[in-house]
Parts: sequence; C-alpha cells; structure tokens
Amino acid sequence: MELRHLHYFVVLAETLHFARAAERLHISQPPLSRQIALLEEELGVVLLHRTRRSVRLSAAGERFLLDAREILASVERARRNALTASLGHSGSLSVGFMFATAYSVLPPITRAYTSEFPGVDVHLTESIPRLLTQAVREGNTDVAIMYPPEDAEGLETRTVFREPLVVALPAEHALARRSGAIDAAELRNESFLISPRQAAPYIYDSIVSHCQRCGFTPKIRLETNYQQTIVNLVGQGLGVALVHRSMKTARPLRVKFRPLVEPPFVEVNVTWNRLNRNPCIQTFVELAQRSAAELAPGA
Repeated sequence: MELRHLHYFVVLAETLHFARAAERLHISQPPLSRQIALLEEELGVVLLHRTRRSVRLSAAGERFLLDAREILASVERARRNALTASLGHSGSLSVGFMFATAYSVLPPITRAYTSEFPGVDVHLTESIPRLLTQAVREGNTDVAIMYPPEDAEGLETRTVFREPLVVALPAEHALARRSGAIDAAELRNESFLISPRQAAPYIYDSIVSHCQRCGFTPKIRLETNYQQTIVNLVGQGLGVALVHRSMKTARPLRVKFRPLVEPPFVEVNVTWNRLNRNPCIQTFVELAQRSAAELAPGA
C-alpha cells in the first residue's frame, strides 16, 4: 500500500464519483478504478459499493476513510515538522554565556529567541570565556555569547554588541565625587580588581593595554572570574576596576561608576563551531544580531 492509494481513496470517498475524483487527482478514470480495486484486494475488504448510477461507501470504507485521513494528516505533519527542524525553527539549542552579558545582551536575545521560536528548547549555561570556548569547540555547547575567543581556530564568530569600559570606584573614593570623565592615568596608584587572564584573556588584555597606553601598568590586587564579584569587592573598598558599562544596572551597594576619557570598547560575540550542524544555531545567530542591534550603542 502506498500513500497515493490512500490519497486516491480519500478523494473518491469525498466525491463519490469516479470521473470527478479523477479530475481532481489529474489522472484518467481507468487508472483510478484499477488503483482502488488493487487497494480493496490488498485490504481484503470492499470499500465501495458501485452501480452504474452511484458509488457509496461500505461500512469498511467509512472506517477506512477515518484512518486514511488520519494517516495522511500525520504524514503531512511529519513533513512540516521535518521542514521546520531543518530551518532551525524547532529542536534543542544549548547556549553558553559569560556573566557580564546577563546585564546587557543576554536577556533581550533570549526573550526574542524564545518568543520567535517557541519550538526550540533552549538550555542556558553560565561559564567563564575560556571554558565557553572549550565547550563550543568540543560540541558540548552549540553557541556561546562571550568575548572574542583568543584561539578561534575552527570557530565562527559574529559581533553582536560593543560597549565601553567604565571605572568602578568605592563610594567613598575621592574620584567618585567627580561628575566628569576620569583619565585612566589618575588610577596609576590604585589597586585593581580584574578577571585572571587564563579565564578571560580578552578583557584582561583590554584593561592592561588601556592602562599601559595611559602610561602605567595596573597594580593587580585581586583576581576573580566574574564582574559581579569584582564590583561587589570594589564596594567593600578592596580596590578599583574597569568593567562593562552595563554593570551599572546591577546597582551594587557602595559602588560608583564613572566614565573614562577615551574609553576602550569591548566586543561581545556569538561563537559556534563551524562543524556543528544544528540548524538552530543559524536562527539564533541571526536573531542575536537583530536583537542586540536594538540596544543603545555604547558611546
């Protein structure tokens, strides 16, 4: 039995007229009659009672019509589901992110993606950039929202967001009372809190390079992986830090944020393994670029 036999039978059952059914099916009447006869022979039942003037369904035909319609509907649904999955509109997607993006691009991207593609099961995992790069390369994570990887061999990246670094100061710090931008050179005698290079080489190098362009190498007092932890420790008076401007939305206690003169900008990328064939990756990347573009540009 082939699907076309079911289709022929359903059309004939709906018209109860061989000539009209053949016309709808774009075939001639004799082949249709032969196919229906073969179907009845295969099933071992009479599906239609025929006379010279009429065609009507038998009891077996009425039951078979219900099942045939259900089978054809299931096949069409399977076809649509396969097409949807191939386009990245359904399935599963594992997304890694670095903590700092939770205050900038991660929320709008996630909201937009889950709204536009409700058929995709999204799994979010927070980690540090070095481990995110490793997870993407090894296939444990489909796509990561992170800094540009230091080693991008085998990976694809797209920049989705740029923002300036700002100074995070203890609330009681003398520079915290200033309303204007701060020259990084004024921080030469301060103790810095920073993410360790082995965890996040991009942000570490961005901060150190900026300080060196301003005539000094920062004195690093403490290293910790997450910017939220860094700004909290700044609030405890343990030092100063250069952090993403979006960290201001975390509203940490006893911390003041001030802009920098000619600040360095940091990039946030979506990164994935070019060998990963999950079709949901492409829909995520495209939507991430659109969603992040709607955020106010860093300036």
